[in-house]
Amino acid sequence: MSKFATGLAAAVALLASFQIAQAAEIRVITVGGLQRGIGPIAQDFAAASGHQVKFTYTNPANLSKSLVSEGPFDVVVVASSSVDELEKAGKLQASSHVKMVRGGIAVTVKEGVLKPDISTPEKLKAAIAAAKTIVYTDPATPNGSGEKTKTILSGIGAWDMVVAKGRKESLGTGKELVAKGDAELGLFNASEAEAPGCVIAGIIPASIQQYTNYDAAVLADAASKDAAGAFVKFLASEAGRKRWQAAHLEYTGS
Repeated sequence: MSKFATGLAAAVALLASFQIAQAAEIRVITVGGLQRGIGPIAQDFAAASGHQVKFTYTNPANLSKSLVSEGPFDVVVVASSSVDELEKAGKLQASSHVKMVRGGIAVTVKEGVLKPDISTPEKLKAAIAAAKTIVYTDPATPNGSGEKTKTILSGIGAWDMVVAKGRKESLGTGKELVAKGDAELGLFNASEAEAPGCVIAGIIPASIQQYTNYDAAVLADAASKDAAGAFVKFLASEAGRKRWQAAHLEYTGS
């Protein structure tokens, strides 16, 4: 039996211990940076438990608005700072707030081209200097990849170069530009950096990496608190951790 299958079997056993009597639909609000990890985990969870998970993906800057206009929700999985704010406002079920994963920034290039070496801060700066066109997302978006990218590159004296020859675009447009060869380098969340025609050239070196930390919690007004709690626990199961890792996200819980 593979390690993943073993982890999934253990997670199934964990779910059985919750003794939830009736299948439920669990409404989860999260962000696009987690989609590649949390989507497959939800499929595993549904197969094991019978509960269905419905996602709403929101821009980090629109979280508060989405909670009101698109809710109610059962589970929130977003940036740690946002979950902290919800907890302070009394909007979480007691003791349900847990640390989940963190994600960093990667450099993406057009599939098939020579990948630049960005294994050290110096080599990353050299790759930035050599590139003719660079694309990145808006640095003004809280908890977004652009914000982290600006901090990283400012620290090695490369941000002005990016601004001078770069393009600030949405994630989808940015990856299209890279895939078409209209941008040599893209700087995005590692969990979102791959797409048809785009591959990751490398992850920003750990010594200068800027991570976005994500937490999970059950919302106080959840319609299916038991099922929601089971899903949060499943996110942290061994099977869940392997899915996170495959999506370039690092589990940070205990």
